[in-house]
Amino acid sequence: MKYKLFTILVLVMALTLLLVTPALAHDGVGGDEYAAADAMWVFALAFVAMAGVGILFSFTNGEFRHPEKIKYIMLERAMVDDDGDEIDQYAITEAQY
Repeated sequence: MKYKLFTILVLVMALTLLLVTPALAHDGVGGDEYAAADAMWVFALAFVAMAGVGILFSFTNGEFRHPEKIKYIMLERAMVDDDGDEIDQYAITEAQY
C-alpha cells in the first residue's frame, strides 16, 4: 500500500512538471512573467510535497521513535574492533613522557 501511494505521488508530480513545461517555452514575450511565476509555484509545491512524503515515510518506518538510539549504537561499535575485541585494553589514559 505504501509503495503504491508513493508511486502515485511521484507520477502526479512528474505529470504536473510535464504540463508546466509549455509555460517555460515563452521567451520573455510581454506579460509572460506570470508563466514563470506559475512554474516557480509548481516547483515549490513539488518540493514541499516531496519533503512531506519523506517525513511521512520516516514516521512510518519508526525513525522518530527513539532518535538517540543511533548514538548509543555508534558508541557501542566504537569500543569494539573488527574482530569483536574491546578496544579499552589498548587505550592509553595518560600521556607518558
